[in-house]
Amino acid sequence: MDRVPQRVQGWWRHRTPHERRQATALALISGVYVLHYLAHSIFFIEDAAITLSYARNLVDGEGLVPFPGSERVEGFSNPLWTWLIAALYALGVPTWTGAKVMGAVFGVVTLPFAFGIVRRARPGANEDVALIAPLLLALSPQFVMWNASGLENSLFCLLLTAGVWRLLKELAGDATRPWSALVFAFLAMTRPEGMAYAAFAGTALALDACA
Repeated sequence: MDRVPQRVQGWWRHRTPHERRQATALALISGVYVLHYLAHSIFFIEDAAITLSYARNLVDGEGLVPFPGSERVEGFSNPLWTWLIAALYALGVPTWTGAKVMGAVFGVVTLPFAFGIVRRARPGANEDVALIAPLLLALSPQFVMWNASGLENSLFCLLLTAGVWRLLKELAGDATRPWSALVFAFLAMTRPEGMAYAAFAGTALALDACA
C-alpha cells in the first residue's frame, strides 16, 4: 500500500500534457457523478429486496431462499450481483449498504470506459470530444437513479462498456488475448440478456479471425 502513491506519481509523470488534461476532466466528471448519485441515493426499487434476501440467507446458512425455511428456488435473475452482495455481507457489510456502495463505485468506473469507446470509434478525431459521453452519463438521471436502485444495473453497465472497449482493442489488433470473452461471460451472469451481447461479441471476433 505504501507504494501506491509512488506508482500513481510515476504514472502521472509519464503522461503527456494532453493525457493529463483528459485524466483531470474524467476525475471532475466522476465527481459530478458522485454528487448526482448522492442526490438520488435514497431512490430504490422494491425488487432489489429479493436479491438482498437471497444474499443474506445464503450467508446465514439458510441457502438460496427468499426467506428462512422456504423452498429452494431461484427467484432471482442476477446471480453475479447476488453473489457480490453476499460476499460483502459475509465481510460484515449490510446488504443494502453494499448495493448502494457498489452502485456508486461501478458507476464511476463505467465513465472512463465510455470515454474509451467513443475515442476508439472516432480515430484521428479530436479526442476531447469523447469526454461528452461520460459527462452525459454523469448528468443522466436515468443512469444515476438505476445505479442507486439496489439492482444490478450499475454492474451490467460497467461490464457492458468494459467488454465493448476491450473488444474494440482486440479487433484493432492492440490486444492479443481475448479478455473480452471473460468480461462478456460475467455480463451474461449478471442478467440473462447479457448472453445476447456476448453472442454479438463472439460473432465479431469470429468474423475478424476469418478475415
